[in-house]
Order: sequence, then C-alpha cells, then structure tokens
Amino acid sequence: MRDPSVHETRPVLITRAFILLFTAHLLFGLSFWPYVLLPVFLQQLGADLFTVGLIMGTASFSGILIRPWVGAALDRIGRRKILIAGGAVFLGANLSYLAIDEVGWTIFVVRLLHGLGMGILMAAFFTLAADLSPATRRTEGIALFGVSGHLSGAIGVLVGEQIIRLGGYPALFLSSATLALLSIFTSLFIREPETPSHDAEPEGFFSVLRGPALRIPLLGTVAFSFSMTSYMVFLKPYALKMGIGSITPFFIAYTFTAVTVRLAGSSWPDRFGLKKVLYPSMISMAVGIVALLFWPTPSGLIVGGVLSGIGHGFIFPILSVMLIERAREENRGSAITLFTMLYDLGLFIGAPLLGFIAIGERYGRMYVAAAAVLMVSLIAFIRFDREKGEGGSGPPLREGGG
Repeated sequence: MRDPSVHETRPVLITRAFILLFTAHLLFGLSFWPYVLLPVFLQQLGADLFTVGLIMGTASFSGILIRPWVGAALDRIGRRKILIAGGAVFLGANLSYLAIDEVGWTIFVVRLLHGLGMGILMAAFFTLAADLSPATRRTEGIALFGVSGHLSGAIGVLVGEQIIRLGGYPALFLSSATLALLSIFTSLFIREPETPSHDAEPEGFFSVLRGPALRIPLLGTVAFSFSMTSYMVFLKPYALKMGIGSITPFFIAYTFTAVTVRLAGSSWPDRFGLKKVLYPSMISMAVGIVALLFWPTPSGLIVGGVLSGIGHGFIFPILSVMLIERAREENRGSAITLFTMLYDLGLFIGAPLLGFIAIGERYGRMYVAAAAVLMVSLIAFIRFDREKGEGGSGPPLREGGG
C-alpha cells in the first residue's frame, strides 16, 4: 500500500526558474543541433573526412581550454552572469559562419569561437540545473532538464535539413543565430538560486580533478562522448554513401526514445541505483552504434536511434550526478564543469581519430571502434570502481515516491 505522506513531502522540482532554464536550453539546443549537418558543408568546400573531423574537433578543443576558468568563475562570479556571457560568444560564432567560403584558417577560428561559447554554456546550464534540483531528486532533475536537449535535437536536425534545402547553409547560420539570441533573452529572467554558505572555500578546478573517486566516472564520460562522435559527426556522410539520404529517422528515434526514457524512468537511477541503470544503458548504446553498420537502411537508422537513445537518456545524467555527489558541495560548479570538459575531450579526440579510421569510406571499422571504447569503459567501471553510494543523490525512493 502506498504511503501518501512520502509523496506529499517530496520537494518541488518544476519551478518557474527550472522552466525558464529548460526553455533557454531548448532554444540553445535548437541553435546548436543543426551543426551535425556541417560536415556536408565542409565536404562541399573540399574537405576530406580527416579534415572534417579535425575542423569539427576544434570546437571541443577551445571548450576544453576554457573549462578551468569557467569552473572557478561559476563558483565565484555566479551562474547567470557566466550563462549570459557564454550565450553572447555563441551568438557571435553563429554569425561568423556567414563569412566562410573555403577550407582555410578562418573556419578553424570560427570553430574555436563556437567551442568557446559551447564550453561556457554547457557548464553554466547544467550547474544551474543541479542547483535548481532538490538534493533527493537531483538525478531526476538533471534527466528531465536534459529532455530539452533531446527535443531540440529531433526538431533542430529536421528543421535544419529543410532550411538548407530552401535557403542553403547561410539561412541555417542565420536561423541558428536568431535562436541563440532568444536563448540569451530567456536567460535574463532566470533567478539564480542562493547557494548555502560553506566554511571551506572552493578548492578550485584542478583540485577537484585530482579526486580519486572521480577517475572512473571521468573515464566513462570521455568514452561516452567519444562514441557519440561516430553518429554526431559522421552519420550524415555515412548515410549519403549508403544511399540512405536523410538522417532524420535516426535523430527522431534517438530523441523520442531518450525523452521517453527520461520522462518514464527519471527516478529509476535514484530508486534502483546509479550503476544498475548505467551498465545496461552503456550496452544498449554500443549495440545501437554497431546496428548502424549491420543495418544500413532507414529502418536500421531507427533501430540504432532507439538503442542509442536509451543509452544517452540514462548515461549522461547518471555520470553527471556521480561527479556531483563525489565532490564537495562548494565545488559543484567545478565538478560539473569538469564533467562537461571531459565530455568535450571525448568529442575532441573522437572527431579526428574516428575520421582517420574512416578514411577511404571505411565506416564499418569506425563504428566498431566507437562501440569498443564504450565497452572498455564499462569493464573499467565493473572492475575498478569501488565507490559506494550508487543509489544516486539521496536515499532510494520508496513506493509512492515517484
């Protein structure tokens, strides 16, 4: 029998500030996601697959470089100010793509600016999401907040393909800039929550990085984003080679599944344990990546999208909460920034390396390599991670607790 008192005492998660943050992130995602179509633009300018990977990875490089400063700034200057500053940089990057008409040094500069804005925004968005989520519902809060990113993925790629068809890439860059501006405007109304005072000062970004309890989750974060690169960067060229054409079926299936997983199972990691949900999710994502190789049809894209969506729907919030809970509270900004930095590191390594592996249009071995990296991180978790407290951000919820 349910205990109604358990449900009634659950802290409120969906607040005005949470909804505004969700909306700002949705608009940012609608601006960001169409750039998975950028590799074709680069190929039209004459870039080979390795160069495509190198250019795409450049954004992650600048995002990595800015992270140590962002981590300290979030804890000392404040979340909202950093969020708005990052939005302004990202807006400038979107407009700068309009000046690109060849593969030269300018595209690398624009990608560096793009990654700079992304690096600031990702850290600020998810730090605020953690701040606005009650401690006993933090995994659930970050999972639900991430729905905005998945929704923007499905809508952004679909609309992006149509914009390119109607107005070319310049129209895509202008529409993305407009959405980035709307995201900044929405961010102005977000009220930053008051953080509790601490006796200890924040330790700083690099002190958090040295924490032994964080090593395996950080490895898992790199492996996760590295594997994602196989479809985030190279799915469109692969689909064209196989005669599939549109990659929209993959991203619709991917997004629909990830959103469904987060809405229906957002409380599962807190209820059943982080690792008990993480491990099958990693397997699901690896199988989804390999499915793209063995089932190169629109139906295969859907199956691969569903399996990869299940993985992403759980892996991202679980790894982020692992880092938050294993770091001290006054270092939360640095911990989440570290998470997003390692996420970018995986993209930075993955884009050129997987592009090199795929030279000669050998996409098969690229997808196998991406799945294998994810499985290695799973083995590392099972074999080496001995941290307890895998029930998430609070005690497991009892029946009636959602």
